[in-house]
Amino acid sequence: MKRMSLLSIGIFIVVALWGITASRAAQQETIRITCWEGYADAAIVKEFKDLVKKKYKIDVEVKTHYPTDQDEFYRAAKDGTADLISPPADLAKTPRFNCFKKGNYLLAEVDLKNIPNAKKMIPFFAADKSLIHQNKRYGVPYNCGPYGLDYNTEVVKETPQSWNIFWDPQYQGKYTINNNFPKCNIWITALALGYRYDQIFDIDKLDRKKVQEKLNVLARNAYSLWDGSANPDEFPCLALATDWGFAAAQANKKGGKWKIAAPKEGGTAWIDYWCITKAAKGVKKKLCEEWINLQLSQTAQAAVVKNQGVSPVVNVAGDLLTPTEKILFHVGDNAYFKTVAIWQVMSEKTEKAYGEMWEEAKKLRKK
Repeated sequence: MKRMSLLSIGIFIVVALWGITASRAAQQETIRITCWEGYADAAIVKEFKDLVKKKYKIDVEVKTHYPTDQDEFYRAAKDGTADLISPPADLAKTPRFNCFKKGNYLLAEVDLKNIPNAKKMIPFFAADKSLIHQNKRYGVPYNCGPYGLDYNTEVVKETPQSWNIFWDPQYQGKYTINNNFPKCNIWITALALGYRYDQIFDIDKLDRKKVQEKLNVLARNAYSLWDGSANPDEFPCLALATDWGFAAAQANKKGGKWKIAAPKEGGTAWIDYWCITKAAKGVKKKLCEEWINLQLSQTAQAAVVKNQGVSPVVNVAGDLLTPTEKILFHVGDNAYFKTVAIWQVMSEKTEKAYGEMWEEAKKLRKK
């Protein structure tokens, strides 16, 4: 009997220890995030970890990967190597990506009940249909910014009024432009030539030869071409730059005096979304929704302005910003966003043509 009692006690202890170990294992989770650099900084990650620990009693590890090309968002969703991604609005429905193939959706439907801060979005972003598919939502807007015309006020004394300033001979070799989003350079070149918003997203509506000739000059005379984001360390020696807004903000933190112009021809703007991939299931998906909700909080959206130099999507961030910041980044300005051309899904023919045109233009650069 004593042997049986000791055996029973031993079994009980083993089972109890196993239960404790299993419980501890269940209280840990890893969220993998592929996002543009700056979207998952140390401050927001810590706040997220603290929130999850308090609300769910889970120790969550956040693993981030910062891409330089939007193709990486698609691959991360396709291969299941990320739970959260931050792609531009047009990516999911772009023909060469197509995240909504029948029987193989790469994104998970988001539950707005778990993202109450989404109710604070200004009408323009709340109404955006980019990530709505068959009446279901597969992402939530996070921020918005231009493929903008930045200028160094210490060099360019008057605010540029036109994209054509990039073709002014006095600025030859004194500007930087993007390399890995060819379409952006075709868009500004077409706008500089007088094309309208309803023409720039379709190669069949452009005079390809005419645009190519002007594009060649833009590429040839650039000081540098950047991938991902412009290099703020180059800004002290530059007069002009195209930028998402991030680099100018960083350059100014280092003493630069850069501003963003509003060309008379207008401009294009991107909306970056937070999307949950098909890899996130169960509690992991719920935690991803908590991440999105946190990113739409007042403090996180104010940080979009202060740290990224772009526009927030909610209407409450302005309380934490200066009057100058609110004006410069169109905080809560629903009417402004109706005046820019939000990136659109383009045909495969147009995507291919724009890529070919940019490669042709780069051949003229000095080695």
